[in-house]
Amino acid sequence: MDCPNCGKEMQKGFLQAGNILAFNKQRHKLSLKPREPEDTMIVQKAFTATDFSGFICKECGLVIFDYKNPLTRW
Repeated sequence: MDCPNCGKEMQKGFLQAGNILAFNKQRHKLSLKPREPEDTMIVQKAFTATDFSGFICKECGLVIFDYKNPLTRW
């Protein structure tokens, strides 16, 4: 897969995270819980970590992964 940012080839792999992962409109200092309608709790597990298949561009740093289908293996 080519990077949509810089056009270089992206490396296939896995984004691995701990038990909570969120994408928030603004940085939250104390809690990752969504506060705004635009905020998204990607994963919240009590005792296990998680991983997502995806791609990383080593040239520009862009990471692409599918948070709704974590088991998708592109």
